[in-house]
Amino acid sequence: MNEAIKQAVDEKLAGAMAYDKAAKGFLSKKRVLAYILKRTVPEFESVSLDDIVDFYIEGTPEISTVPVFKDKTNAVRQALAKQDTHAIKGAQNEDNSITEGSIVFDILFRAKVPGTDEIITLIINVEAQRSLSPKKKTGGTYPLLKRAIYYASRLISSQKETEFVNSDYDKIKKVYTIWICMEAPDGKSAINRYQLKEQHLLHRYKEPRQNYDLMGIVFVYLGKSKVKDQMMNLLDLMFKSKKKPREKVTVLKNEFGIDLTQEEEGDLEIMCNLGEGLYEDGKMEGRMEGRAEGRKEGRKEGRMESQLEFALELLKDGVSLEKIAQYTKLSLSKIKELAKQNKLI
Repeated sequence: MNEAIKQAVDEKLAGAMAYDKAAKGFLSKKRVLAYILKRTVPEFESVSLDDIVDFYIEGTPEISTVPVFKDKTNAVRQALAKQDTHAIKGAQNEDNSITEGSIVFDILFRAKVPGTDEIITLIINVEAQRSLSPKKKTGGTYPLLKRAIYYASRLISSQKETEFVNSDYDKIKKVYTIWICMEAPDGKSAINRYQLKEQHLLHRYKEPRQNYDLMGIVFVYLGKSKVKDQMMNLLDLMFKSKKKPREKVTVLKNEFGIDLTQEEEGDLEIMCNLGEGLYEDGKMEGRMEGRAEGRKEGRKEGRMESQLEFALELLKDGVSLEKIAQYTKLSLSKIKELAKQNKLI
């Protein structure tokens, strides 16, 4: 196999995983979650950051632990045990599937509604992709908002047998899914919220709001310039700012009241070194294709042989079939055939 290609892939995947882990670790800090809840969730608008941290966020938020797919969400949620209330540590428990890939909720936690102490479920999804229209495994793109709606729906449906049994639908808890997007429409920072609302088409019968206001979806778009918004400035500092790690640590403490442990400072340094561009799949493709073509500029047969060799190495490393097809430009059927020949599926 072309060693330059393999090295490029290994570096990219390892870097992406390290950045992803560090970013989720930062966002899962209760003080950071408090900033996000206070700014984006109406139930917390008038509550202090300290109270959100001390009284309203329940237990220990879970990182990359609960699968999204049907029948997987409930089982893992039932098995998860509560841990300490300061750090957020979760074991990897992904729904690995050859046909569907591996998807989990990035950060999942519960919170009490101020004033009522009613429990709601919230998820934070960190989308470090540069595009608001991610690529589909079958080709083309899809709007990220539709994926957010699917995630919120899964959080509702997975409550059966966890929050309620049989037909006790009155016990359904409200859910929010909040997405932090590194790309912003027109480059301008924005916050959008979507929720179910009642419309009166005939007369004015009013259903109690708590019976239908069960799902909220929030998109936070980080733009190219700073805005007068404390939460946005916090996220900009972490994901967009070019400040050095030590400078960021100082600003976090002095301006946002966020103290980092030594381990968290190490994660911050990882994020600063790797940078947001890590998630641009196009760069990965271009880098690999450019090196492959530079080495195999001659015959078509040589290129095919190199692609197959490359695909086999990725299969051995556990990369999904769809990603391999994207990186190598081989057909999915060809990759499946290669996997079967080498007894990898």
